[in-house]
Amino acid sequence: MDLVKDIDVPCLAEGIGLGKLTIKHPLGSCDKPVFVDDSSDTGYGAADVLSLQPIDGYNYSAEQLEYIRSHGLQIRGAYAWYMEGWPETEHVCQGH
Repeated sequence: MDLVKDIDVPCLAEGIGLGKLTIKHPLGSCDKPVFVDDSSDTGYGAADVLSLQPIDGYNYSAEQLEYIRSHGLQIRGAYAWYMEGWPETEHVCQGH
């Protein structure tokens, strides 16, 4: 499974609200994850989001957690996603 292309991760972006981390959005066309707001389908890059946090009560799969670890942190100039409160995973990401 290609974790970059096949997985969306529901999450909460500080100051924006609920949505998902995904590349299945025009702004993610270069295989760079963007946060997409559930209420507007607007995409936000790392420069726009202060932190990404897990949704309380949502049960994340090992693959989703590995996506956060491998691809959620994308350096763009002086900005980066800040990941807060994510649980541990036993998954070993192959090929990254």
